[in-house]
Amino acid sequence: MDFKKNFFSVLETILFNVIVYYIFFILQSNQEVYLNLNPHPLFILSIVMGLRYGKKMGFVSACISVCFFVYVFLQINKDINLLVEYFNNYKYILLFLWSAVVLGTFKDNYTSNIKKQSDEINLLEESFAQLKKDYSVSEKIQKELKRQIISSEESIISLYDIASKLETFETEELYTETIGILAKYLRATAISIYYYSEESNYLRLKISYGNEIEDRKSLLITNSKGFSQVIYKERVVRWQEIEEEDFPLMSAPLVRNNKVIAVVNIENMDFDRISEYAFQLFKLIMDWVNKSLNQAIYIDEMKESKYIKETKLMKINFFQERLKVEEQRKKDFGMDFGLLKYKVFDLSLQSINDKATKSLRSVDIISYDINNKILFILVPATAKENLYIVEDRILTNFKESITKIS
Repeated sequence: MDFKKNFFSVLETILFNVIVYYIFFILQSNQEVYLNLNPHPLFILSIVMGLRYGKKMGFVSACISVCFFVYVFLQINKDINLLVEYFNNYKYILLFLWSAVVLGTFKDNYTSNIKKQSDEINLLEESFAQLKKDYSVSEKIQKELKRQIISSEESIISLYDIASKLETFETEELYTETIGILAKYLRATAISIYYYSEESNYLRLKISYGNEIEDRKSLLITNSKGFSQVIYKERVVRWQEIEEEDFPLMSAPLVRNNKVIAVVNIENMDFDRISEYAFQLFKLIMDWVNKSLNQAIYIDEMKESKYIKETKLMKINFFQERLKVEEQRKKDFGMDFGLLKYKVFDLSLQSINDKATKSLRSVDIISYDINNKILFILVPATAKENLYIVEDRILTNFKESITKIS
């Protein structure tokens, strides 16, 4: 663009000089008219070129005009000395050069100021665009926070509902209730609870929820920086803080009598729920769970035994109440459970107890209807399509001693 602009400024100057030369010198009978024009057209040209193209090209244009002027002067007077001896002879040369430079300087200053102002405007527009973007983000955050504060699932009333749900549960029921709460209020899609064995320093899988969890039955604490913090420092941690492959999104200890007995992990959750708010809510829920855990121990000790004497077989009336709780949990949290029924043949209570407990997890509920000789197995937090695993273990241990009731 600069080359093109400079080329046209030179071309315009030459063309204008040629026209003036032709009109006021070639066509004139008195050719001295060219030297005495007042105001001189080349003076006006220098002013215009300075104002139009600036100091640099104005000076070049003036120099071209000076060349034409000197050429005509020599054509008429034949002596260059006469040009510099008398002021009237070289005054136009000075006017051409000064006008081009002075007015060209004004033009350059004006252009520079315009560019400076344009740059400031562009900077302001960029700042405004960034501010507008930041405002949009802030507005989205405000709406999200407002939704989190007043929405039906995350209001203060809902937080009270969480606390209420954890008040009266017994120890084993707390584990599945905790999974249900995390699934509903944090949109967790994969949750695991591991028992902690202080003697072996291992975490052993107690219960899991969701299809995304890998088949990890046990974890050695010393192999994990993250779980070491959870167990030894009793901290609630999240994956951002731990540079460790396959570490859960969030992990918290379950503490009873000032000792860590288990670890609750959120393995996966809806992407838009992974936030500082979710982490703080997770910490709050786990704090309530720990308080409720110690209270549940006291409740377990005070209540009438739910189990048939010297077994882990739940009495049928308690089992029916427990089943209602699981059905309500499915309604509230959408958490599946499995219910299996078997007719038992010629087995003692102790034999049924031994075979069933050997086949199931500690959170699974076993009940036996003595009158009708029916074995009930309640499998919490388990999708129906995964029940075949439990059924295979049951049939392997009981063999032909039982038959399934549809």
